[in-house]
Amino acid sequence: DLTVGVEKAGAPLATAVANQLDTDLGTYAPAKHQWEEGDIDEHGGGFSRNFAGIRDRDCYVVDDIITSGTTMRESIHAIREQGGEPAACVVLVDKMGYDEIDDVPVYSLVDVVRVDREE
Repeated sequence: DLTVGVEKAGAPLATAVANQLDTDLGTYAPAKHQWEEGDIDEHGGGFSRNFAGIRDRDCYVVDDIITSGTTMRESIHAIREQGGEPAACVVLVDKMGYDEIDDVPVYSLVDVVRVDREE
């Protein structure tokens, strides 16, 4: 098993999770953290070579917040492209209330729910 932290805020959380689960650690830098706005689609994100490899590993993807799900989708896709298998997404806060993203279950400490009146 491998715990993958989504940089930047997910990496410290993933370090703590990997320690508790006794797994190896990897990190993924999404495109939005590496490139200028116009270059994101052309270049994409990447895994740090300073950590464990992805291939043939069950991966737990850790980040701080899911806002739209775009970064988590990118991370899941990148893990699959590298020959890994995303086993679960783990976040502190899920603003969308996802049960799964791209067939990968989502586990969150806090789900954000709407509390205003419906009309």
